[in-house]
Amino acid sequence: MLLASPLFAQAPLPEPPRITLAEAVETALARNPGLAQAAAQRDATAADRLGAVGAFLPSVNLSYGYQNSSTGRLDPTGAAITQESHAFQLTGNYDLFTGWQRTSDLKAASLRLDAEDADFREQRFATVLAVKEAYYAAVAARDLHQVEEDRVARQTDQLDFVRRQVQLGRATLSDQLRSAVDLNNARVALLGAINAILQTRLALAEAVGLDEVVAPAEDDTLAMAPLPITREQALAMAGETSPGVEAAEASAEAARAAVTSARSDYWPTLSLGASQAWRSEAFPPEDRSWSLSLSARYPLFNGLARETSLLRARAQEDAARAAARATVLAARTSVGAAYDQVELARTSVELAVETVALAREDLRVTEERYRVGLATILDLQASQIALRQAEVDQIQRRFDYALGVARLEALLGRNLT
Repeated sequence: MLLASPLFAQAPLPEPPRITLAEAVETALARNPGLAQAAAQRDATAADRLGAVGAFLPSVNLSYGYQNSSTGRLDPTGAAITQESHAFQLTGNYDLFTGWQRTSDLKAASLRLDAEDADFREQRFATVLAVKEAYYAAVAARDLHQVEEDRVARQTDQLDFVRRQVQLGRATLSDQLRSAVDLNNARVALLGAINAILQTRLALAEAVGLDEVVAPAEDDTLAMAPLPITREQALAMAGETSPGVEAAEASAEAARAAVTSARSDYWPTLSLGASQAWRSEAFPPEDRSWSLSLSARYPLFNGLARETSLLRARAQEDAARAAARATVLAARTSVGAAYDQVELARTSVELAVETVALAREDLRVTEERYRVGLATILDLQASQIALRQAEVDQIQRRFDYALGVARLEALLGRNLT
């Protein structure tokens, strides 16, 4: 009969390296593969912008040629006569006017880089959110483990208390058996809490990007720092600082610049060219020639290619502006919902703290009433269950609040705590 539980022995939890939330975030930002991909994409877009800047510069080329060939004739000694020559050429070309295409392309490239910067910031906050979610889950699992340990301790004390009541004739053997069952159930729940700790530590290591299992710092708790902004301020910031909104608006402006670039096909182009050449059989060459050219080009008809390009660019601009508008509306909705969720969690935490205090007092009163015979074992069990549930709810509400703040920060693209 498992009344006293000598068979139950809790294995000690392993003690992996401890890590603070700040350390976890810093490590993840340095190791996250998705963030590295976003940074590489941003660098590629920066290279495109450098190419757009280079379109404003002239092109310069230097060439050299050497030739050594037989003339087919023989000299007086009978040896074949060979002829060699050296040639140098320096050429330069500069587009004086391209119908503002270079300006539009540079603006579009700069805006695309802004969009990539916003995407990088969004990916960065997404990485921070994933780390915070895993970290808070590990902290919550640790706190829930403490709740289950306290529950086992209370159930152990209750079983001893009921046993004394049975010996005094104030309780029945059924009461003792029910208390033993409650104690075993508490031990099973404690084993589940231990397993939850191990799983959340593994998830935290994965989110941070570490090969070894880590645990949150012992003194870290589920913080309850109040929000420094109002709901109206959060909604206003949704359309200003949100990385997703910034990326969508930059993409829309880049599409607008692409329309201007497409219109450049209707304008003439003007180019200036110059060259300097040297050619001689001796080295260094002495015979020199030079040229200077100014050319203009205007496409009269190119099979409606200009019209097709312009229509496509305008359609892409309309789509990009519609997408930017939809992104702003979605951001405001998401921010509003996230803010309301944080406020709900904050109020729930306040109520949960009060509920835990009430449940503890109820258990104390019920134990006293049971001692004098005014309450049954069912009343005692109900009070134990109510206290345990209140403690679990309090941790869950704190977790909801901390995670809600982290999600709001990711949506707004800025730290609030």
